[in-house]
Amino acid sequence: MRALLILALVVAATRPADAQPAKAITVGIYAPTVEFGSASARLSYVQGLAKAIEAATGQSVTASSYASFSALEKDGVDFAIVEAQCYATNGKGKLIATAVVGGGGSRQWALHANVDDMTALRGKKLAYVQTGCNDAGFVDNAMLDSEVDSAFFGTRVGKSELTAAVAEVASYKTAQAVFAPGGSAKGLTKLFDTVTVPNPAFVALSSRVASSLSDQVAATVLGYKGSGAISGWQKPSKESYTTLGGRMKRTAKQSMFAAPQPVRIDASDVLVDPPTMQEPARPNLRHLFVRPSDNRMN
Repeated sequence: MRALLILALVVAATRPADAQPAKAITVGIYAPTVEFGSASARLSYVQGLAKAIEAATGQSVTASSYASFSALEKDGVDFAIVEAQCYATNGKGKLIATAVVGGGGSRQWALHANVDDMTALRGKKLAYVQTGCNDAGFVDNAMLDSEVDSAFFGTRVGKSELTAAVAEVASYKTAQAVFAPGGSAKGLTKLFDTVTVPNPAFVALSSRVASSLSDQVAATVLGYKGSGAISGWQKPSKESYTTLGGRMKRTAKQSMFAAPQPVRIDASDVLVDPPTMQEPARPNLRHLFVRPSDNRMN
């Protein structure tokens, strides 16, 4: 009996690791600038993507939606849909795909307001999407090109998602301006365009996932259409996120002076002969002669 017990323990100890149940792949989403309409719609989208990955890989996949990037990082998910501002700030993980929103992989942002000109915004309230990923750099440098004093706006109010930030200006009117992608701030006046911002990125964050499995996930994501605010995925350009990260840094603009062109002066241009010098001399010689009188001496 004792021999059988020892044999059973030995077999259990030498069982191959792949015989153990595989740990589920985890997928998260933090994309507050994509207008899903509700938290449940955002969760539903990432759950649909997780099911597609599960069907393609045969691995169990769980999906979660996060209210902050720090919470997503803390959970240590394997893959994630990450807001462009956050990926541009930290650059962690392998970039797999870029979300297609509004027909492209990036969107033109602008300053929208419920007033007609920029001067009327001095001292007023600015609403913005608070991501926790260098928000001040995004607003002051990327959006305002480091040209507007940080104290220009009297107050700044950060909102958890784009829809709420726009509503502060358009509906509640508790703020007077908001930075948002074009077309997402209906009913407001666009004062000026800012920069093109890439859409959220799909990123591999964990090193525990085998490269072959990660490749399967990448292929599934790039082919996923689904339904919702993200209409699909395209091959990414890391340069677009790097460029955004660079724009979020303050730049000091200096005046440029052009080198003067050498001027060559012809002597004839400055030496002008007086007109009298060009006329021939005509002295009056009559006063040198005396007309003789009639009483001339013989």
